[in-house]
Amino acid sequence: MRRCQKVGGTVLSIQDEMENVFVWEHLQAYEGPSKGAWLGMTFNPKGGTLVWHDNTAVNYSNWGQHDTGPSMLSQNSCYWIQSSNGVWRLGSCTNVTMGVICKIPRGRGPPSSLPENTTAIAVVVLSTLALCAMLGIAVYLYKRRRSAERGAFESARYSRTTSNPSESAEKNIRVSDMEMNEQQD
Repeated sequence: MRRCQKVGGTVLSIQDEMENVFVWEHLQAYEGPSKGAWLGMTFNPKGGTLVWHDNTAVNYSNWGQHDTGPSMLSQNSCYWIQSSNGVWRLGSCTNVTMGVICKIPRGRGPPSSLPENTTAIAVVVLSTLALCAMLGIAVYLYKRRRSAERGAFESARYSRTTSNPSESAEKNIRVSDMEMNEQQD
């Protein structure tokens, strides 16, 4: 019972045949070492009836042939659903071979230490990290491109296609001097 309270539920109660079949089918799938699961009911000596843990009357039952007599019911009895056939049985409350099924109201789950909007927080954090990574890559590529351009200009050689007037005059003088020297020879 304490295990179920920790997750915000109660020990299994079965309200009708459809729910009994549902529980029984699931017990068969997970049978393993367990012979069945505890039912969350107790005997009310004042009324001589069985009640669920929320004090509602047990209006549906699926007792085996030998477990139906009122003399069999007592405050010291515990009740369980058998995994092999879905039949309800009386049993010793100290029997450790029974499993526990907790019934939790729809829409509620076990209490969590994480905030309810964990998914939204994770999306925001991951988006921010992705944006920072993209910005980092863009800055890196920009700096790399700028340094490549600077290096290209530093090692480039320029040649002039037009000479300034003094160089042109100097060349003409040299050429004419050479021609004069050749003629004198």
